[in-house]
Amino acid sequence: MNTICYTGIGARKSGKHTIAQYLKVMDKTSLKDCPVYFKSLQCKSCKKKRELNNKLTKKYIKHKTYKMSKKTTKQLAELYLTCDKCKNKKTKKQKKCNLKKYIEYSGAVPGLCN
Repeated sequence: MNTICYTGIGARKSGKHTIAQYLKVMDKTSLKDCPVYFKSLQCKSCKKKRELNNKLTKKYIKHKTYKMSKKTTKQLAELYLTCDKCKNKKTKKQKKCNLKKYIEYSGAVPGLCN
């Protein structure tokens, strides 16, 4: 694996990056977001928030219009607050992401671009 195919924010036009180029782009664009993302995957309230958002999105897509109840709105607001507290609390001492985590976070593909 000498090259990485990444076409996201800050990428080269061709999408082809060496490992060093890719890490430089990730350090510029995702240095703070990557550790927060991985901490949110471990936080219980963030998991519940994602599940509830997915359910609401499916209902919205199915019915084309969907109005949330007051109970659901309140529950979602509480989950957002607790998730933010969880992420901020756990990421203060978090190390920056390594190559493997950056690839998972950004959706890049090791190898040549098609």
